[in-house]
Amino acid sequence: MPTLDLPNLAAISYQKQTTPPPIAIAPTGAPISSQAQAQSTPASGSTTAPTQSCAPSSFNLAVEQGATLSSQITIQIQDANGVLQPVNITGYQFQFTAKIDPSLPDNDPSVVMINWQETSTPTQGVTWLVIPAASTQAMQAVVYYYQIRMVSPSAVVTPLANGTLTIVQPISSRY
Repeated sequence: MPTLDLPNLAAISYQKQTTPPPIAIAPTGAPISSQAQAQSTPASGSTTAPTQSCAPSSFNLAVEQGATLSSQITIQIQDANGVLQPVNITGYQFQFTAKIDPSLPDNDPSVVMINWQETSTPTQGVTWLVIPAASTQAMQAVVYYYQIRMVSPSAVVTPLANGTLTIVQPISSRY
């Protein structure tokens, strides 16, 4: 199965919370990987609440009409010592939305929405974005704008990635 290589990130928005959700980062040559940084202050043995910068990855995807797109998403948190740990995403929901025009309402018939919850490897911080062949077959052979978001069990929404998804018409109808 293919994985996605991500370019460098540009900070899009910032968010502070008592318990920060993970954020997207862009490791070169790796699957989608999300990371948050938790920081502590050792003064008098107390720690401060972790803070984070929420910056979704921006990258472009392409898939042939009628083919399945499948990519691993890994979500990790970095502690004050710089050690990466997987985020337990048990109970988290993930949302993929793709539109030909970003201004279209979500209920437009051309909008593609895929929601999922990881059940195989949530304690390892790993989930999979899967756009089934039936979905890509029904999509037009054009460029779509997409976003991937993560929703915590307490309804905290974290953008993970966005960009374009190009649906390419296959040269041959053989599969």
